[in-house]
Amino acid sequence: MTAVATPLPAQMTPKGRAFPALGAAQASPMAQREWARGVALSRKGAWREAERSLLRACEQAPHMSLYWLNLASVQRKLLQEDAALASARQAVRQDNSCALSCHLLAELLRQANQPGQALAVLQGLQADVRQNAQHWLLRGAMLAALGRHAEAVPAFLQVLAITPRDREAYLQLGYALAAQRQFGEAAECFRAVSMMDPTHLGAAMYAAHYADWACDWEQGAQDRQRLSTAFALQAQSGVQPAGFSPFCLLAMSDDPTVARRGAELEAQRQAQEIRQRCNWQAPAPGPAGHPQAAQALAEGRCRIGLVSADFRTHATGMLLVQTLENLDRSRFELVLYSHGADDGTPLRHRIEQAADRFVDCRDLSLAQQAQRIRDDGITILIDMSGYTTGSRLQLFALRPAPVQAVWLAYPGTLGADWVEYLIGDPVLTPMAHAADFSEKLVQLPLCYEPTDEQREHPETTATRADVGLPEDAFVYACFNQSYKISEDVFTRWCHILHRVPNAVLWLLVPQPAIQAALRQRAHERGITPERLVFAPFVSTTEHLARLPLADVFLDTFPYGAHTTCSDALWMGLPVLTQVGRSFPSRVAASLLNAVGLPELAVDNAADYEEIAVRLAQDTEALTDIRDHLWDNRRDLPLFDNTRFAGELGQVLGQMACRWQQGLPPAAIEAA
Repeated sequence: MTAVATPLPAQMTPKGRAFPALGAAQASPMAQREWARGVALSRKGAWREAERSLLRACEQAPHMSLYWLNLASVQRKLLQEDAALASARQAVRQDNSCALSCHLLAELLRQANQPGQALAVLQGLQADVRQNAQHWLLRGAMLAALGRHAEAVPAFLQVLAITPRDREAYLQLGYALAAQRQFGEAAECFRAVSMMDPTHLGAAMYAAHYADWACDWEQGAQDRQRLSTAFALQAQSGVQPAGFSPFCLLAMSDDPTVARRGAELEAQRQAQEIRQRCNWQAPAPGPAGHPQAAQALAEGRCRIGLVSADFRTHATGMLLVQTLENLDRSRFELVLYSHGADDGTPLRHRIEQAADRFVDCRDLSLAQQAQRIRDDGITILIDMSGYTTGSRLQLFALRPAPVQAVWLAYPGTLGADWVEYLIGDPVLTPMAHAADFSEKLVQLPLCYEPTDEQREHPETTATRADVGLPEDAFVYACFNQSYKISEDVFTRWCHILHRVPNAVLWLLVPQPAIQAALRQRAHERGITPERLVFAPFVSTTEHLARLPLADVFLDTFPYGAHTTCSDALWMGLPVLTQVGRSFPSRVAASLLNAVGLPELAVDNAADYEEIAVRLAQDTEALTDIRDHLWDNRRDLPLFDNTRFAGELGQVLGQMACRWQQGLPPAAIEAA
């Protein structure tokens, strides 16, 4: 599942309360004077002078928790994260009953990518200390960061019991509910924030997105209107919005300008936040800014770095693995930077073995990971997450490599002026669409998506009855996630079912609430509910094996099938798609072109419906298409990874060569 990134607030510690005037009488007069001077200087924004005074106060009275707390706050302002952490630890060590110290330390640990330690600090707060709304908010956020979403929900509800209109609590509650696939309830949380604050772009976006997940279209028009209003108000104010995931926009509209606008806003926010936090200085242009990368190139091999949380049994890992194995090692050295869990599967082991170096970055902060990449001499750094869950896109804003690109896992522009290239192909990203992207387009000759020729091709042993399908029906299938099933697409499917009376629709929707919603929508459109059959999530092997039980895969629009389309074609199941302007509406068309079936990619809804009906009526034509896929699978260009890895190597070499020659990034058109 491609999930939405759920950003934590940039700062969750109380504002304006860093210097409580208490406890000074316990220190020596000299320490008190230094402390008072440090507090006065900090209030004037003279942070470095304040730090010097507070350091002297702490040296003279190391037992004073308050002094350490004030010092940590000033060091945080100075972006001295390690020093601030050490001072905050001292504050808590001297007095574990001070909620302010506890909260500051927890927040600093969160920023250092240590949510487990942050939670332990919160839990270590002296039991008789009153736990206020800020404490519960931090506790819930740390639990959510650890993936313990069910435990996080009561913490956020506790915040709302104390402060019923706390917007941050509603947002975090919405994220936690969505992570538990309670999409309708999550949408209501975000709607509450959007109605309290019409300028909150993220809340309006998530309300619409999670309602789409729930296939709850009743408030669709109002949700879109609130989103449009938030965009307009944000543009008028010029104020940078809070963090959000532009990924949500991709399924809502085929207009790529909307997606680019949202991506640019978030890219600007991410860059500003991380650069301020790390006191970042832009590297010098050319080899002087990245001497290790320049040296590696001069020695004859270009170092390629891939950044992902999904080097495991995941769609990204399954598509990618053989390309890693086949990339020309006489020209390239491959380093994988993984910040996701090790699932212990054979695929994970195969990915690790395919790399020249595999770096586990889970315990590294963004700044530490960026420094590691820079020290490793990476020339081309490729992001494989974009604005999705588990992303570390923000580290790219620190410019750890001289050439930075996005490829494969995120279907759209990043809107970031610190990522130069997007790797696509002539169907997916035609040069005529260059204005839709902030990156320069790099076109692979045939298709941007790799495949693994070694992947399994399991025998279909189950019958239709085994999976709940009628044996004598024509089976239309769609195994896309439910947020891609728009009201327009579902209505179109119902039109097709009306015209093909013996047909059923097979959907990958395991949640009972969403199944009930879709059955009700079908009933409203004159389709009996039993003509919708719902499939559960199963293992990859079981999923591939069941695909040939369907007759035709009906794609969604504007966000179509990606890996799901590749799976279907691999197993001989034809895919019918509608092509739009946006990246996610063109992926299936690119894949169909690469298997010699471009006629199954149409450019309008009417043709989509006509071909879907015709395939059900013309048995001979459908059999020819299925035979083409089944019999020629090993020879189709889409599934030729040796060819693909060579083509990828060609464009990577061109990207590196331009930098080495001192040339600016430029589009690379397919030969």
